[in-house]
Amino acid sequence: MYEFDDFQLDATARELRRGGQLVPLTPRIFDTLLYFVRHHGKVLEKDELMREIWPDAVVEENNLNQNVSTLRRLFGESRGDNRFIVTVPGHGYRFAAEVRMCTGSATAIVVAPDKTIAVLPFANISADPENEYFCDGLAEELLNALAKVEGLKVAARTSAFAFKNKNICVSEIAEALGVSAILEGSVRRSGKLLRIAVQLINASDGYHIWTERYDREMRDIFDVQDEITLAVVDALKMRLLGQQKTVVLKRYTENTEAYHFYLKGRYFWFKSAPHEFRKSLEYFQHAVEVDPLYALGYFGLASYYGFASSWGLMPPKDGWPKMEEATTRALHLDDTLAEVYHCLAALKWVYYRDWAGADRAFRHAMKLNPQIGAIHSHYSIYLTVVGRFDEAIEEGKRALELDPLSIRIRRNQGATFYYARRYDEAVKQYSEALELDPNDAQLHEQLGNVYEQMKLNRDCAAEWQRAMTLAGDSDLAAILSRAYVREGFPGAMRAMARKQLERLTERVKLGQYVASAHFARVVSRLGDKALAFRWGWTRPAMSATHFHC
Repeated sequence: MYEFDDFQLDATARELRRGGQLVPLTPRIFDTLLYFVRHHGKVLEKDELMREIWPDAVVEENNLNQNVSTLRRLFGESRGDNRFIVTVPGHGYRFAAEVRMCTGSATAIVVAPDKTIAVLPFANISADPENEYFCDGLAEELLNALAKVEGLKVAARTSAFAFKNKNICVSEIAEALGVSAILEGSVRRSGKLLRIAVQLINASDGYHIWTERYDREMRDIFDVQDEITLAVVDALKMRLLGQQKTVVLKRYTENTEAYHFYLKGRYFWFKSAPHEFRKSLEYFQHAVEVDPLYALGYFGLASYYGFASSWGLMPPKDGWPKMEEATTRALHLDDTLAEVYHCLAALKWVYYRDWAGADRAFRHAMKLNPQIGAIHSHYSIYLTVVGRFDEAIEEGKRALELDPLSIRIRRNQGATFYYARRYDEAVKQYSEALELDPNDAQLHEQLGNVYEQMKLNRDCAAEWQRAMTLAGDSDLAAILSRAYVREGFPGAMRAMARKQLERLTERVKLGQYVASAHFARVVSRLGDKALAFRWGWTRPAMSATHFHC
């Protein structure tokens, strides 16, 4: 335990208190403060600080500067007031406050509930690296099946897959995800033959609860999935009563070819690069061509068209009708899929502006499967749009409980705080998301937007510049920087907007589709609020730069 000024820093409990009141800090901010306190009075080089605070990531100096800026605001330091953190030009920083060590601290140990599990992506040990899609898909299918077991909490795909290809011990993964057990495995595929090794691990001691190896042919994959699911349920000492076993082991196709096309589609759907994401459409189309009764295949098509229409990857007038067709077909084939009602909610909200219908669809989706964090997050966005901010924040919190390592969900929650004008909480949310990925350009842009509303112009400009640099737009970053020096923040904002408007106009002249929200944002920064409103009204919902579904 360390004390300085009227602060108490508990390194074991990882808590900072001021006058007995808990001061919330993100993990990286806490690590920065702890390193300062432990080395108080010593000049700390910036390279040393970045190496110690981000041992497993390559970050730039701006990340450290952001942490220091956050701590200075927390301490109430103004410009030139260096009671706590002193800048040492040409070197780094020195923690100047007097630090006292003391003993006697009660620490609460948080233990994950027994019936909680995370399914990690299975390792591909085949000779062909392209089999990775099958390994990911198999893990996701098992995750989805286990999520239907009543009383079992399953970590979301996004959070579990954040540990893919990372050499991290099971106990750390379990702590990050809030689970007591980890299911992991490997797949070796050779032609039609499969060898699948699976192990269920107790996170508290690292011992195997259950392990098995399956040597089968590809045509038996559905039987293998069922066997693994039932074995895990049995190992966790749970029972499937009545119709629950039928629900958990439900098969959406018996056609292994259609199944593989669907898994490939899902693999590419999660890719962030547009050219890779677009590949998912072809595979989803093949899936329903091979099996026209495959409801999940139509869900894949609906999710592709909805996302592409929202993100400017295709004109909405083309995409939304195709999404509606795929959603309708999926519901006709199977009206028990929460994911499809999620698509229906988006369709009613964004395309038709049927607010009541969207609300009903969201609620029904969450009733069918309350464990999908993305649905809770998307419903939070909807609640934000209709001005129900308190409910929106609670739904966002629920989404983060289910999917704590999802950057998209943290972005959405940050945007909710932004629109609710709870700017300090928005900064905290975006800062936590940046700890997961310090090089996410959109996060830096949105954090800059918050600073803009807080009148922290220097911080705003720095975040925008960082976002542009990360996005590979060094020209725009240079325009912003030069204009800021010459004309201050208002002039820099106008210079940036003029260049963006020029680029958008050129794209339209070339026949490219550009979402009207981009024009609305740019002309707003140029000061034409009326024109911005007219541009914004042509779009069905809030700016896509804030919300990610």
